Amino acid sequence: MVDHSRGTRRERKKEETRQKIMKIAMYFFRKQGFESTTMDQIAEEVDISKATLYNYFPVKEAIISEHWNSSVRELKLQILELIQLLPDTKSRVQKTFTKAAYELFKSKEDIYTIYLNYLLRNLNNPSSRDSRQSGFEDIFSMIVKLGQQSGDLRKDMPVELLVKVLEVMFLTACINWLSDPKLFPLEKTLAQTVSLIIEGAGMTPRRGRSKSESRDFDQGSLL
Repeated sequence: MVDHSRGTRRERKKEETRQKIMKIAMYFFRKQGFESTTMDQIAEEVDISKATLYNYFPVKEAIISEHWNSSVRELKLQILELIQLLPDTKSRVQKTFTKAAYELFKSKEDIYTIYLNYLLRNLNNPSSRDSRQSGFEDIFSMIVKLGQQSGDLRKDMPVELLVKVLEVMFLTACINWLSDPKLFPLEKTLAQTVSLIIEGAGMTPRRGRSKSESRDFDQGSLL
């Protein structure tokens, strides 16, 4: 007879260790900085071997990734409910970008700047796909599907591609803001990014263009 309680205890112990690693690592990252914190220091404080620590998190950025995903999960249900009440794709993207940015980056700016650069470098790395997700895939997927159903978004592009566009544009806007908040103030940068996604970067069509020319010109929007 299989002792399921033993397996449950083992999983519970592993999760407790994972949470302890995250808590201690994030404390050190905030107190003394990311670069000054070593995996040896984290392992010693958690009271585990360095090899055990690497079994949980192969690099320091992976610890921040886990913390990020936990924060996104807390936001996800709120955002999914909100976007279903909004009238169009632009307002849904704007609300998601703004709420996520303000909620996620409270007092975590320096730490998440490191993480976001790491995430963007690995977004298209097949070998690290599971551990390099931003956590926004479900939210952006709903936005795209609602937009395609209502006619706001083109239906000749796969949902997965449009989700990736939203993901990369959001993360890039946040990195720009975190890197230089004076040049890229958050609210303005997010609004401009949403406008670029929905409306494109093309010039306003000149007077006298034919309808077909104007339609071709308008295909400059990313979605």
